[in-house]
Amino acid sequence: MKKKLSVVALSLLTIISLNVISANAQSCPNQVAFGERPSRPIDPTLRSQIEVTYFTTDDPHVFISERAGINRSASYTNFSTNQFVAQLEKLESEGLASVRKRQSAASYLGELAGWNLEREGIDATARVIDAGLASPKQNYVFGLDRETEISVYKGSLRDGVYYRVSLLSWFVDVTAARAQKTVDYDADILLQPGQTAVFKLMSKDEVRRGGAARSYIAVTLRSVAAVNSAKLESSRGALALR
Repeated sequence: MKKKLSVVALSLLTIISLNVISANAQSCPNQVAFGERPSRPIDPTLRSQIEVTYFTTDDPHVFISERAGINRSASYTNFSTNQFVAQLEKLESEGLASVRKRQSAASYLGELAGWNLEREGIDATARVIDAGLASPKQNYVFGLDRETEISVYKGSLRDGVYYRVSLLSWFVDVTAARAQKTVDYDADILLQPGQTAVFKLMSKDEVRRGGAARSYIAVTLRSVAAVNSAKLESSRGALALR
């Protein structure tokens, strides 16, 4: 009998552990579980072309419906890129959506890249600062509303034509005295070129800042292709100077 109870207890513990590992970072931000990314081998023969769009909507039901309640609704979906662009442009024309930032960049497969959302400075005379992850400025985080890291890499053979896209995003809360970062989205998804992943940001911090509006990060995988290393370094250098 004791042996049977031990087996049942072990099974329950395994289920609980798996549930904790798969918990959504939106509802359970945790620096230990969600704030780190393992380093991956970089493939210098392939590059991905990624476009990231930060946007907001006034209707909480577009892209991802909240009719079941904000705590019960999903926070991720994907579209063909053509579908996404058409829907976002329609919402913009109707005054229901606003693009805050759109940025494209190329990186080697496995390489970590940053697509950050800048903010205006705290005082009226401040300017938006260079907010790249490699910024030499120690206080770069004061210029951010959000810090985001993305990498594209090849997974197992079972993924077929899909690539794994890893996204880690921090909510940045800035006051006159300090800037605090909280991981509020951690995702690892499958995409193929020509698809767009749409992430709705619904952490308590984001909802408090946005009110009735909803904030999103849309990640479009434009292409993955073999590349001439010299040309890639030239294009990366040009992007860094922008």
